[in-house]
Amino acid sequence: MASLASHDTPFNNESIHITDMESLLNLFTTSFNYLTSSGGSATTQNPQNSPAQQPRQATNMAYTPSYADICVARAMLKSFGLPTELVIEILAYAQYEPVLEFAGGPRAVMASASMGSALSARICLRAEVLSANTIRRLSGPHVTLTVKEIEFDFTSKDQGWTTENTRGTYNTSSWLEVSIFRPSEKNILDNWSGYNTDYDSPQAMQNELLRLGYGKLVDERPVDASVGGQGDEPPLAWYLQGNKVTERQDCTYRVVWSSDHYEGNEGAGRGEGFLNALKEGDSVWVWARAKYPGWRCEVNNIRVTVRYGFEEPS
Repeated sequence: MASLASHDTPFNNESIHITDMESLLNLFTTSFNYLTSSGGSATTQNPQNSPAQQPRQATNMAYTPSYADICVARAMLKSFGLPTELVIEILAYAQYEPVLEFAGGPRAVMASASMGSALSARICLRAEVLSANTIRRLSGPHVTLTVKEIEFDFTSKDQGWTTENTRGTYNTSSWLEVSIFRPSEKNILDNWSGYNTDYDSPQAMQNELLRLGYGKLVDERPVDASVGGQGDEPPLAWYLQGNKVTERQDCTYRVVWSSDHYEGNEGAGRGEGFLNALKEGDSVWVWARAKYPGWRCEVNNIRVTVRYGFEEPS
């Protein structure tokens, strides 16, 4: 960073001479330690001892700031005579922003296609990414909570064999995908047993949701973003990751969808338009998918980490 104007600022009877980003981060660290030791409003909820299909609120994050905490941190830094633009840059550089983690249950979730049903779709995680509970926890008046980045970490595998000449590739009929659920005012899904059902596809669940008036799966995935077995299905889910064909051991995968980039191997989806489609109130549902008899998708240890931002009035 270019040289900054110097400020001699008292804090806890010490004088901090600000000349570069390192000094600014030292200043922020002092402010941050004061803020967190003073009982920041963001707290962690204990993991629920429930099946993988139950809705997940954030787990095992020791501390994450809410909008109110960020406003306090801004005020602390501005009290040292720093301009607003520099204060915002310091907080961004320090990544002082809300981060929540949503973890699946302890059991494996499996989608398995058969001669009787050549398609299989099963929910392995429902994350309350922008639910009313999350908004109350993180957001504030006159601001909109947004998702800047979403990271998926999990282990998965297929059935471990195939008669096709695709061994060791990601040209698969076993994959994971992600839907956005948008509830209705009638939403009473916590008591609904439909999560434990093995569906043919997200469309089959969509039909049930619409019939009951509980809400809907958002159909805003770009049509040209379909991958593999999604090709002939409605755009209700974004392709997340294909399983490496015939790997008998669990493979570890990490996929990141951000506003300006994506991360993943050659079998990962890019999440085109996913973050833009999210709105306040939405949850993120991760599916295990299998297509054609004999194919299977087994998912373990799934975790979703979400980095948030705020749209503030100008």
